[in-house]
Amino acid sequence: MKKIICIAAAMLCALTAAPFTASAIEAGTYADRREKTEQQGITEFPDPEAKYTVVTEGDLEFRLYDEFALLSDCKNTDITAVEIPAAVKELPVVGCAEEPFRFCRRLTEITLPDSFTHFRWDRLINTFTVAAGSDEEPMPSVEKVTVSETNPHFTAADGILYSKDMKTLIGCPPALGIKELNLPAETDTIGDYAFFACLSLETAVIPAQIKHIHCNAFTACLNLKTAELPESITTISGDMFLYCKNLTKVVCHGIIDTIGYGAFNCCAALKEFEIPETVTQVGWKAFDESGLTETADGLQYVQNWLTGCDGKISKAPIRSGTKGIAEMTMLGQTQLAYIEVPASAAYFGVLSLVSSPADVPAVIRFRGSALPELAAGKAKNLTDIYIYNPDCAIFDSEKTLPAAYAYEPDTLTVVPIDAEAPQKITGDTVIHGYAGSTAQKYAEKYSRKFEVIEPSGDLNADGETKISDIVMMQKYLLSEAIPQIENWKSADLNKDGRLDAADLSLMKQKLLNPEPEAKQ
Repeated sequence: MKKIICIAAAMLCALTAAPFTASAIEAGTYADRREKTEQQGITEFPDPEAKYTVVTEGDLEFRLYDEFALLSDCKNTDITAVEIPAAVKELPVVGCAEEPFRFCRRLTEITLPDSFTHFRWDRLINTFTVAAGSDEEPMPSVEKVTVSETNPHFTAADGILYSKDMKTLIGCPPALGIKELNLPAETDTIGDYAFFACLSLETAVIPAQIKHIHCNAFTACLNLKTAELPESITTISGDMFLYCKNLTKVVCHGIIDTIGYGAFNCCAALKEFEIPETVTQVGWKAFDESGLTETADGLQYVQNWLTGCDGKISKAPIRSGTKGIAEMTMLGQTQLAYIEVPASAAYFGVLSLVSSPADVPAVIRFRGSALPELAAGKAKNLTDIYIYNPDCAIFDSEKTLPAAYAYEPDTLTVVPIDAEAPQKITGDTVIHGYAGSTAQKYAEKYSRKFEVIEPSGDLNADGETKISDIVMMQKYLLSEAIPQIENWKSADLNKDGRLDAADLSLMKQKLLNPEPEAKQ
């Protein structure tokens, strides 16, 4: 694959960002990014409804608003150095819109005025956009971004742009030529897109003083081979290594709790990385097209995490031993009608048990010990959910499980987490659980339709009574070392509140004289 294709794709995948001065986000999941954006009061800049006029001054085009101006284009595509003016028509030039130098293949130096604060680093230094179908293979050309000594916001050191106090590394010019990191002692933050498209960078050993690495920090570093994160880093931010196609090894020295959305997306060479046991959240598409992904039954796994789906699947029998399910794992699966969740699953991302709205009724068989609020709450086509753990910790909210199911034919739009999609209610979602279980208590509290699961001898909750259930029961009665039995009520066939030899005998009889198979 051509380098420029990778870089362009990375830019297309990137989230829309607010001005630099307000966009510093260290987010792991989309839900986390949205929450932090709201907390920081980040709004789109400029206001998309604001009126502006377009003027050209020399080689540069600007958008003039009521109180400020934005650099929007450069008409001279052969330009080699540009000094952005501090004002146009007596309006301060505060930032740039889009990628003003995207076709300036020879541009090597950009000088920023003291007024310039609203920009996204990757858009400012992008000089390598190509038209669709083009055979061009332009490389990043910007070697230097300079500011004056009196600039109140930024300073430059060794060719790299920093905040005035040197605490935040804002950006490294992609053609600067660095092969490894050598950061000042006072720097503790690596900003959004800071090393975007630095093709010379081969090793990224993050020094111990770095406390924060923001989203997309190393996106499209196509020749980056190894990276090490210090003990201070607990979140691998969203898209941190997106399109680092030659990245082979990543080492984490700290206690990582979150692997962000797209963190290792398109890292095809990545083979040496262990998801730490401390991880409790994995973001959407964190490992898509990475060298770590393996597929079984159409489901994509990275070690003991389910991270995605392969193609259009109708069933998702999540394998036993799976520890967690990544954010929005099932989205895009319009034909998905059946999900099995093993007892081993302990962590669930937002919308992890939700497929795209479609004219397909769905059933979930849930064996986990806890069901969080936003894992299945938007599963609008959910007709039945079987909760086999009688003590399952169901998040106490009416949003945890939908009250009704709805068909939404031909609707593929992803609905925001807190929004409601147009829908046609076609029936009640039925919650199935054991008598006296937390599932029944949840259903009663929120007036949901509930059906009791009768004891069946299905001790391992795989949907039927088999020899494996009897073996498990025998080991339990003989006090041999076996996994904790979450589904014990299913084997209490005589309903006396305990498991004993009488239940084992009934299980054997049931195996010899099976009843008709229950509805899936």
